Amino acid sequence: MQETMPLWGRIIPSAVPWEQFHDPHGRPTTPVRNLSSPGGPNIIEAKFPANFYAGEHWHPYDTIYLFTAGEMIVGGEGSYGPGDLRWVKAGHVYGPEEAGPEGVQFFLLSLGGDVGLNWADIYDVPATHTERLDALPARWGRAASAEVPWEAFEDPAGRPTQPVQVLAGDDPYILRTRFVPEYIAGEHWHDFDTVYFVTAGSMQFGAQEPVYQAGDIRWVKGGHSYGPEQPGADGVEFVLVSIGGPVNLHWADLDPAPHGSITPEP
Repeated sequence: MQETMPLWGRIIPSAVPWEQFHDPHGRPTTPVRNLSSPGGPNIIEAKFPANFYAGEHWHPYDTIYLFTAGEMIVGGEGSYGPGDLRWVKAGHVYGPEEAGPEGVQFFLLSLGGDVGLNWADIYDVPATHTERLDALPARWGRAASAEVPWEAFEDPAGRPTQPVQVLAGDDPYILRTRFVPEYIAGEHWHDFDTVYFVTAGSMQFGAQEPVYQAGDIRWVKGGHSYGPEQPGADGVEFVLVSIGGPVNLHWADLDPAPHGSITPEP
């Protein structure tokens, strides 16, 4: 009998042990937490010690960095710190990466498969990657959360929403939003697989799920409705990554989810 993959999942990074990232070439690496789960996104959390240096490299899939502590300097790009976001396309060679004097910690989300590390002086970028890169308007991008303005999230149904920061609006699609304690978002769904990184406060995504705290990660398959989303007493702030397309919001009572609801019947 074929095993049914889960439709959503909760990841608690602090409950996952650190392990050394394996490099088959024996080059120095750093501790990571493997946060990937069956049916879910490919995520690791990485921790570079002070002044750690990683030479030029590339990844086999589009990759998103979410920085949570310390500082990283990337060659030709500048410095990244807590709250900043960086994305890079598959096959784009970049680096070196160098941690600041207090080290750096970040999440790495690989869109398509395991997070792979290919050293540029050992591995050539495949022609298929190069052809795609040549056709793209940009091979990498960044967003400093402190510099991105907050704006209203427009709901076609005219229902109340909360403000958002558009950190990346066109492949990848990434928003940061914050809910005041009094706001509740009813049952809804998104077109594409979605990953939540809770950065402050707490929230519950429906009675079938536990309460998520700052630092927790949630993922849900596209086309499945859930909710309501209800923040804790101090509100909540989170980064929302939509894998494959825009962050569209569909209310389940107006537009039933194509693949059904993951919220149990009362």
